[in-house]
Amino acid sequence: MAEIKQVKGEVKIGAYLAPASTAFAFNDVVYLNSSGQLALATSTTPRSQLIGLIQQTIASGDTDYASTKMVAVAEFHEEAEFEAPVETGTPTASYEGKVVSLGSEDGVNVDDENQKCFEITQFVSSTAVRGKFKRSGDKFRLVSYQQTISYSEFTDGGSTLGTLALGCTIPAGAVFDRCLVTGITGFTGDTSAVITVGDVDGDVDRYNTGTPSVFTTATAGCDLGAPSGTLWHTAAVVPDVHITSASDFTLVTAGALTITLFWYQAD
Repeated sequence: MAEIKQVKGEVKIGAYLAPASTAFAFNDVVYLNSSGQLALATSTTPRSQLIGLIQQTIASGDTDYASTKMVAVAEFHEEAEFEAPVETGTPTASYEGKVVSLGSEDGVNVDDENQKCFEITQFVSSTAVRGKFKRSGDKFRLVSYQQTISYSEFTDGGSTLGTLALGCTIPAGAVFDRCLVTGITGFTGDTSAVITVGDVDGDVDRYNTGTPSVFTTATAGCDLGAPSGTLWHTAAVVPDVHITSASDFTLVTAGALTITLFWYQAD
């Protein structure tokens, strides 16, 4: 059975009271319930209540199963790093830095950022990630996401517009700050090309002002201006890039750029 396991840092053991007639598996994530006893963590357990990984299996066949007993728990702390099975979602390298929720006591849900209890530090595979458990700290931090994109990745809208959804999600509660475009290789083939950065829900220039040109190669990039849309995110959003040519996007035969997004989100 897949389980969360500590892979880095000192193992710090604490003794906690396990309730009577309650089963646990080795390395289950546990928390303290209102009675001060261990319970299995769930996807909605507040991160401040998480304790660590229980270090023994408790099963119905145990002689002391019907009794309360002291058990060892490997406690979460700042230096400890863990490898966790992915129960929901399909992570990629772009998920590094994302803070997600548990799926259950045995794994994480990389598509859920409600509890923000597990910060992904390393992409391992589509079924596993490494990271650190976060039990405190609701301060805002600046998050950045960078992606290099090419004209061939865009979806032709059938006229002058090409669109590309970026490989990140700006979470609910985030406040957008700025968008930068650098390393431009001109989107040539037609007679002009301009860019806007918006969201897939329809606000095509939420994250910039105006329609800066990306027709000419410019290593230093171009100024996208201040965000023109709503900065506060009441719901999670996938940002997307819009390139508009003069007459038909199918005429565009070259072009690439690196886009960097910055936003503030709570830990």
